[in-house]
Amino acid sequence: MQVRDEAEASQVEEKAVLHRKKKLLIALSALGIIAGCTLLLLFFTLPSPLPASFPPPCSTKIVDRNGELLRLFTTKDGYWRLPAQLESRNGNTAVDPEFIRLLLACEDKRFWSHHGVDPLAMSRALFQFITQGRVVSGASTITMQTVRLLRPHPRTLWHKIIEMLQALRLEQQLSKQEILETYLTLTPYGGNIEGIEAACRFYFQKDAARITPSQAALLISLPQSPERRRPDRHHEQAVVARDRFLHRLHEEGLLTAEQVQLGKEQPIPHKRSPTPFLAPHLSQRLAARFVDQQDIKTSLLKALQEQLETIAAQVQDKLGADGKKTLALLVVENQGRRVLAHVGSGDFWTNGMDLTRAQRSPGSALKPFIYGLAFEQGFLHPETRILDRPTRFGSYGPGNFDGRYRGWVAVREALHRSLNLPAVQVLERVGPQRLLSRFAQLGLAVDPDKPPGLSLALGGTATSLIELTGLYAALADKGRYSPLSYSPNGPAPSRQKMLSRAAAWYVDDILRTRPPRSGLVAKDLQGTRIRYKTGTSYGYRDAWALGYTPDYTVGIWIGRPDWGYGKETTGANSAVPVLLRVFAALSTNQELQRIGLHEKSKEKNNRLPAEVLLVRHNQLPVHLQWFSRTAGSGQGINTPRIFFPVDGSTMQLEKEPLLALKSHGGTPPFHWLVNGRPLGREHHEAITSYSPEGPGLTRITLVDSRGKRDTVSVWLAAEGESRL
Repeated sequence: MQVRDEAEASQVEEKAVLHRKKKLLIALSALGIIAGCTLLLLFFTLPSPLPASFPPPCSTKIVDRNGELLRLFTTKDGYWRLPAQLESRNGNTAVDPEFIRLLLACEDKRFWSHHGVDPLAMSRALFQFITQGRVVSGASTITMQTVRLLRPHPRTLWHKIIEMLQALRLEQQLSKQEILETYLTLTPYGGNIEGIEAACRFYFQKDAARITPSQAALLISLPQSPERRRPDRHHEQAVVARDRFLHRLHEEGLLTAEQVQLGKEQPIPHKRSPTPFLAPHLSQRLAARFVDQQDIKTSLLKALQEQLETIAAQVQDKLGADGKKTLALLVVENQGRRVLAHVGSGDFWTNGMDLTRAQRSPGSALKPFIYGLAFEQGFLHPETRILDRPTRFGSYGPGNFDGRYRGWVAVREALHRSLNLPAVQVLERVGPQRLLSRFAQLGLAVDPDKPPGLSLALGGTATSLIELTGLYAALADKGRYSPLSYSPNGPAPSRQKMLSRAAAWYVDDILRTRPPRSGLVAKDLQGTRIRYKTGTSYGYRDAWALGYTPDYTVGIWIGRPDWGYGKETTGANSAVPVLLRVFAALSTNQELQRIGLHEKSKEKNNRLPAEVLLVRHNQLPVHLQWFSRTAGSGQGINTPRIFFPVDGSTMQLEKEPLLALKSHGGTPPFHWLVNGRPLGREHHEAITSYSPEGPGLTRITLVDSRGKRDTVSVWLAAEGESRL
């Protein structure tokens, strides 16, 4: 009886256990269904793992024409972050594939095969935690870590679940390569360094294209504890972590014992390496202008920029460390008007202004262009005699810089000596407004609030080093002006007429034949004569030297940024020595020789312009022998005279030629006749041109409004024909 009762009790208990198990199973199933539905709902309702700012903003890089780094800027949130790429593109190199192999062996062996979450890694981590009571290895995949980097969150179980779900979604939104590149771009490496490229640059002074096993072990260990293992602050911990990962990679069969031993012997940096800080003024301006660009390529050459910044620093030491007086310089490649070097001031930290753009008084630096316009208008020639003596122009009474006066001098000598009185007389005849209008046509700044006066010849206006350097580069290009460019690529610059070819040739010839300074002829190391002009503003505030060769144009400014008075700082004694040092640097720079800029911009078809008169003073037409301040005075000035083409001369016809016709004197309007046939409508200018119908003897007649006339006969020869 007792046995039966025990059996019945046992059966009842078994039924109760089965019932409880059934209820538990039902509850677990329901909980599983609820959890599954919840996870499924979360999967579709959670925000995208990609933030609105994806791809992550990176540091702005300013590079030279060859992609060499000039300056690096932090991101808006203060991080040094550079994009990582698994394949080379857009001029950026790829991360070392061997490093990728070592990284995945340590962080995510099945990265290329799982879908964001690795079940095997999770099972292993859970088993190790249960059996050993501590975390032995993590289960986070590269994808899960990328989610955490894109959207930082607390390290709780709930957030871990969300992280796994978002990792699954991220795998649907990005390719494996994109996920790995994002991870390598955002991984922390201590302080404000993020990404493998930034870490390599700050710790090893290189990019991530070639990484040694020792460097790889350090770079793999750092993200696991970036602040406690920072080499620049916790050097010993960094060494220990590096060595531990070297041994781990050896255990994985990825490194040999010899590689491990060699890797442990290699030093780890004690501090961050500085990034290049070249062309700081220009870099800062470009970064502010192109805020959405992360790679800004310039026309500069890094090696040359370094060389000239060293020269500028040495000059700055002599000028004074207080920064009251400083310098700025530009180097331009004439052929494409590309800026090769830019120094905004001698010391960026003392004076952060970009003084290449500052509006300053040019002193005498505009005189070549005043004479150039006079040559173009046809009332002046380099051998014309002009009177240098004290002269008043209304209430304006300028004097020469040295206080001496030389009487009748050739225009050539007047420009060589930079005499003030002749320049003011020529400007009076040209007209200040005409000069400024010519500059305005080129897009150069003109002060509308200050009416132009004769003081313009002596610096009574404002211009910048950029503008002046562009004007002198035009003299090197036969009078054709193009704005300066900081871009290494793009279409060829459009050229505008600054001066006629003949006028530019006259100015170039005068500057080329400038007498030696202190017995030294200004040449570059290739023997090319340097054409240059100086300028000094009132009160020695500004000292200028602008020079060019067929290849390059160089602009130098030295002065006081605060507009304070200087002391005996002239273009000749201060700026010219710097100019000559810069040209010497250009001649010896190996990078310029390697890319062949010396050969690219050599003058081609440098034939003498047809309008040029290579004659002595006594061989000039009468009206060109002596300068007169007014067009209505002088010998024969009321009678029109054709001074080009010269009577009895022979001229070579070129393809689609335009023959210039230039006159002097007479009363406008003028009528031109060629072989007795009128040349279009009446002309109010003393200069015009026409297209000859063909070779042969041509008779050209000029008639003014009073009926006075002049006639010349010229022989127009076919191309290749010679006539003795």
